[in-house]
Amino acid sequence: MDKVLLKCRGISKRFSEVIAITGLDLDLNHGEIVSILGSSGCGKTTLLRLIAGLEKPDEGSIELEHKRLFGKDINVPPNKRGLGMVFQEYALFPHLSVRENILFGISTLSKKDQETKLKKVLDLTRIGKLISRFPSELSGGEQQRVALARTLATEPSLLLMDEPFSNLDASLRGSVRNEVRGILRDSGSTTLFVTHDQEEAFSISDRVAIMVDGNIQQIDPPDKIYFWPNTKKVASLSGSCDFIEGITKGESIETSLGSIERRTHSMMENGTNVVVAVRPNDFVMTPDPKGNNVVIRKEFRGDDTLFWVKTRSGETIRCKHKIHTTLFVGLRVTLAPEKYVKFNAFLK
Repeated sequence: MDKVLLKCRGISKRFSEVIAITGLDLDLNHGEIVSILGSSGCGKTTLLRLIAGLEKPDEGSIELEHKRLFGKDINVPPNKRGLGMVFQEYALFPHLSVRENILFGISTLSKKDQETKLKKVLDLTRIGKLISRFPSELSGGEQQRVALARTLATEPSLLLMDEPFSNLDASLRGSVRNEVRGILRDSGSTTLFVTHDQEEAFSISDRVAIMVDGNIQQIDPPDKIYFWPNTKKVASLSGSCDFIEGITKGESIETSLGSIERRTHSMMENGTNVVVAVRPNDFVMTPDPKGNNVVIRKEFRGDDTLFWVKTRSGETIRCKHKIHTTLFVGLRVTLAPEKYVKFNAFLK
């Protein structure tokens, strides 16, 4: 069996003078969870709506299980595409109970089949005790699971989720995310998930697609996105990141923080001016009255403390540490790369 479930080729969409999607290609494999990660306005929700059939592309083609959903002279209606969608606001019917909400999408089936599917999704999402309640009687996390159960009951070929955790309190988001990830794994659902939250994307996904200005700049497993970003923008979107200037020299880069090791030895000649991505965990900070760097800001965050440090060249980087919480603004420090850390460099 071909492992590719969804295939998008050359997708473009414009709204008046605004280019939302431009020449986008995307493959999604059977049973895979893929997140589209990008900042607001990058086109990620538009992409979901184009796949769902809620918007019509200007160009390109969309195939699901080798069936053309959109292309030349064809545009399959949303209700005929075999897709399920969980919206940001859940879209539960307030006048229907949990049971009635779930059965709504499968009401054309026989009563026996309805009950079979209902039991299956209730067990899967662990909401059996909520079956008689109404949406107004549910917490945000419970509403999320009901919305997911209602969609899974239709057994969609592909599940689309648009910022599904954005309406939840920060204290709930992590636990609900873990629950949803378990449900998706247990159900074997192929899922395309849209978010602007890097932690959400990394924790729930097999692969993450970084979207910038209407196109995908990189799609890879989360750890590769984080450690091997192929552009400066991908580095920024995949986690906290600062940039310092440098000049390539063999396998190293000469910077205001000294000589540091390059992660990739791509085709950059010696003496090439670059910018180097620096993560908050990349450098060890040590108090030193003769240090060339100065702490200019400190932020205690409970589990760790984040320091803003100005280098001798005037550049600023962030350093995160679980120790040294008593260090203060104005302190001089030395900075040395953590053991085994290598750095990604990009052309200026």
